[in-house]
Amino acid sequence: MPIPTTPSPAFCRRLHRDEVFELVLDAIVSGELAEGERLRDTELEEWLGVSRTPIRMALARLEDLSLIETVPKRYTRVSHARPWLVRPLLPTLCSLVLLALVEAVADDETRVAVAAVLRQAGAEAPAGDEARVVAPSAPPVVEALVSAARTMAAASSNGRLEGMVVHFGVALLFHARFVGDDLDEAGLTEGLSSLAVALERADVEAARTAVERIASSAGQ
Repeated sequence: MPIPTTPSPAFCRRLHRDEVFELVLDAIVSGELAEGERLRDTELEEWLGVSRTPIRMALARLEDLSLIETVPKRYTRVSHARPWLVRPLLPTLCSLVLLALVEAVADDETRVAVAAVLRQAGAEAPAGDEARVVAPSAPPVVEALVSAARTMAAASSNGRLEGMVVHFGVALLFHARFVGDDLDEAGLTEGLSSLAVALERADVEAARTAVERIASSAGQ
């Protein structure tokens, strides 16, 4: 589908690059910008209403996430999902969760909120393979994991952790859309359930074990 033609709202000059990044990111994740869609500077400038510099900075960040790909002097386009990237991305996200775990367990509001998200992990599962072909999305258990990771990272005293979790979480959601048998969904579901129980009991060691089990569900 073509790049949107409706101009975006005027940006605060100080936040250009971040807002451009978020708008293009949202368009890719939602499917408004389809896989393989060419991203041309002039069209992006017209759509976003900003200069080429913040656009190129945003595109560089998106390329770091493997959401776009560039061949110099040929094209910049939205990437196709690469399910094989789930294998390294999921354990990496889990390693970041482990960094936030102790503080998340100690914060009653955070651990209750995360446990609730994990308990609902299978509530919106697609009806079958056909549903994923029509509207491809990451498995609900992956979405639940990313949501839980973001909530825990937001409660961390490590100011850089949340940004890193968002970075890897977005990439994981994008590339997990067609992950297939490379992801042990049953194992991931059991791991999320164990993590929910551990959080409800404020059991750090059990939570750590559950996160390590989740990491292993990416396959060998």
